[in-house]
Parts: sequence; structure tokens; C-alpha cells
Amino acid sequence: MALTSLTDNLLFGLSDRQRDAVTHTDGPLLIIAGPGSGKTRVMAHRVAYLIGVTGVSPWKILGVTFTNKAARELWNVVSDLLVWDLTNYK
Repeated sequence: MALTSLTDNLLFGLSDRQRDAVTHTDGPLLIIAGPGSGKTRVMAHRVAYLIGVTGVSPWKILGVTFTNKAARELWNVVSDLLVWDLTNYK
């Protein structure tokens, strides 16, 4: 998949503020928002963007969730977005 196609795919359907959060590359990012606002979606797209577009190693990314179920869901969504298997990175 070409880089522009991956970038377009990762940003498709996001609001301007969500897009800003996903493409933020100037240090850590804290997302605080209410239920149903798209936090998990933004987090998944941001992790996929950092790995797939900017080339950040998955080992250098810390994503914090409140439950194991949410962590698994995040893992699966990122893997689907990148169209490759993250099992080697567990």
C-alpha cells in the first residue's frame, strides 16, 4: 500500500480535531473526552499512523486503556488498519 493511500485511509472519516490528534508527531498526546466521542478510534488510528506512516517502532508506543478487553480491541483495530499481523510484536 502506498504511503499516501495509507495516510488517506487512516484519516478518512475523521473530524478535523481527530485528524489533528492522529497526525500529531511532536511528542506525547493525551486525549480526554466523554463517552462516545471517538477516543478509541483516534487512539487506534494514531498508533497505526505512527507505525505505518512515520515509521515509529511499535516498541516505542505506549497506549493505556482501562480494561484488557479495550486493549485487545485496540490491538485488533490497529492490526486491521495496517493490514498486517502484529503478533510478532506482543
